[in-house]
Amino acid sequence: MFKIYWTDENNQARGQETAELAQALQITKDKRDAGYSFVTMVSENLQHVGKQGVDSVVGGKTPDGQAYDWSKAGRAGMPRRNDRVITQKDN
Repeated sequence: MFKIYWTDENNQARGQETAELAQALQITKDKRDAGYSFVTMVSENLQHVGKQGVDSVVGGKTPDGQAYDWSKAGRAGMPRRNDRVITQKDN
């Protein structure tokens, strides 16, 4: 089940439900295209397996043994420890 919420022209919260992902995405797009604000979609996915996200990293590995080296610093564009940094004189 997917629920789509939005705020109408009178600043009132509205909602709609659908069981189909494609339909939920289309409703969300239609509401945004129509100029509604705070359009969002949520779901309680009963088919999801395991916990969402990574809940712990020990020794660079997730609980299932996968290598994990993501960092917020890396996302922000800062170089990682082994990255080659190109400076003006390198060009």
